[in-house]
Amino acid sequence: MRILIPFLLLAWCGNAQPFERNRLTFSGGWTVPVSGQLEGAPVLGFTYGYRFHRYMEAEAGILAAIHPGPEVRGANYDFQNYDRLLWVPFGIRFVAPLRQSRVELSAGGGGLYERYSSNGSFLYGYDGWGGYIVGSASVALDRGRHFWLGVAPRFVLANPQYRRDRWFTITGEVSFRF
Repeated sequence: MRILIPFLLLAWCGNAQPFERNRLTFSGGWTVPVSGQLEGAPVLGFTYGYRFHRYMEAEAGILAAIHPGPEVRGANYDFQNYDRLLWVPFGIRFVAPLRQSRVELSAGGGGLYERYSSNGSFLYGYDGWGGYIVGSASVALDRGRHFWLGVAPRFVLANPQYRRDRWFTITGEVSFRF
């Protein structure tokens, strides 16, 4: 029995972490409104994910759309709106590893906080809560599966006061896992 216990502990510890649990992702892409008076804009983001199960991951991050407001021009005036739209998503992602865990497909969703800020003279800032849906396809770039390259479309639904914001975002992602 004394010999069996160390072997069981060794086998248990050897399989304790068969996958990388932490994910840091930098993303960049484009977002377009499905509804509303704002225009399409470039978007940059950062996301952290913690995989608590081989097929499930909790994630949180921040996405920033730069200058989604319109530019208003006339014969004697030109208003350039220096605005930004921030989204703070948090939720769960379900992961499907394929091809010896070198390719992954994922889908998920969760809650979202939205903040629009503007220093222009014709658009006012607002904030509110909502949700998001995300899908992703990623491929490992190295044998150790630490560096990943992927693409992620998102659908953002936010409901600030007196507004209903709906955005479609597609981003390219570079991830580091450890």
